Amino acid sequence: MDIYAKLTEIVEKKIKNHDIKPEDELTSLGLDSLDKADIMISIEDEFGFEFNEDEMVKVKTVKDLKDLIEEKTK
Repeated sequence: MDIYAKLTEIVEKKIKNHDIKPEDELTSLGLDSLDKADIMISIEDEFGFEFNEDEMVKVKTVKDLKDLIEEKTK
């Protein structure tokens, strides 16, 4: 499974007309904390794990999310 492709698909549901890059900060994509929480819940459902509060706070960029998913799915 291509984690990045699935991740961008999930993020793109919250934003429109944006070319998502790994270095993009979630806030620069126009996402607020509620959007971020919705995205993380969708990721948890898709990949079958849960984020803890510390992990949720540390995520700032799309790459942070990708790296965290890879770490949790090893």
